[in-house]
Amino acid sequence: MRPLAQHQNGSVAYALLFGLLGFGGYLAYAQGAASHARLESMRAQHAAMAMAREALIARAVNDANRPGSLPCPAQRSASGPGDGRAELLTGQHCPSLIGRLPWSTLDIPQPVDDNLNTLWYVIAPGLRDHRSASPINSDTPTGLSLNGKDDIAALIIRPGPPLPGQRRPSNDPADYLEASLSHDNPRDFRSAPESNDSILSISRSSLMAAVELRIAHRLRDCLNAHARQTGRYPWPAPLAAGIGEGFAGSRFGRVPTSQPAEGGEERPSGMLWASPACDFLTDENGWWHEGQWSESVFYQFADPLRPDLAGLHIPGQTARPLVVIVAGARIGAQQRPGGDIADYLEGRNAAPSRNGNAETPAHTFDMPQRRADHNDQIAY
Repeated sequence: MRPLAQHQNGSVAYALLFGLLGFGGYLAYAQGAASHARLESMRAQHAAMAMAREALIARAVNDANRPGSLPCPAQRSASGPGDGRAELLTGQHCPSLIGRLPWSTLDIPQPVDDNLNTLWYVIAPGLRDHRSASPINSDTPTGLSLNGKDDIAALIIRPGPPLPGQRRPSNDPADYLEASLSHDNPRDFRSAPESNDSILSISRSSLMAAVELRIAHRLRDCLNAHARQTGRYPWPAPLAAGIGEGFAGSRFGRVPTSQPAEGGEERPSGMLWASPACDFLTDENGWWHEGQWSESVFYQFADPLRPDLAGLHIPGQTARPLVVIVAGARIGAQQRPGGDIADYLEGRNAAPSRNGNAETPAHTFDMPQRRADHNDQIAY
């Protein structure tokens, strides 16, 4: 009988071993599945925040009245999550600088956290969509900082799980966010040490880089349309000239408001734009004048009377007849308004030959770069 007992004991041992192996495999599978689920959840959360960031930047770029401005936050209604529409201004200001992301206004799917709460959003007061915030341009102080870091355009926040004392659902940001917004200028959004929130910031430079590029393309299209209608580019207003005064012979400068006297005229004539593509330049109440963009936007052509002559060079590109440059925010010791092109542009874009009347400016430009020491935007 002993061999049978040994056989039975061995069978039990094998059964236990296989059982343990199976249970271990199950645990490993369960842990792997849980880790995969957490990873997928994190990816979804990051994607939702990135989508919100891109939507806010796109809204600032494409705003027809005030490029660079942002919508007010949405507010949660007493009975539910709200409709995702940005709150209307109260007087000249947003009802609150902190609220839910206005996903419906931004025309994106509702971005939510793990508990299906709409992401939170903080707007810089200096970028609100109202004339009183003007001028909104690359040098506009945003009025918002994050833990002491200035020039923040907006914050997108995904709250973590509720901490003791937080009650959800709620309209009170303190029930979701572990932070405070100071009443100083700038308004500093300061996270608490115990915070479990995820914060994605949009800097002024990243927001305005997209806006600047849009403006560069708008002016390029205007100048090319004008040249097609008239057979020439208008004389620019060089740095040596009075404000907006086009100078005969200049090939680099700002957008002119007048052209030099020609054909027996005694005085300069007002600038007459020949294409509807240039209407934004003549609208005294429009975004070009309200944002004071004329101060930091320049253009250069190869030949005023031959708008098809490609004589300007950008590394890696074929020669071009026209280049439009928008200066980014001032860097270092740059002074604005300034009398030197280096107060606005950097690198080869700030060639000294573009000072004065700029009758023989350099023909070479730098490719657009977003660095601490170089932030020009170019359209060609």
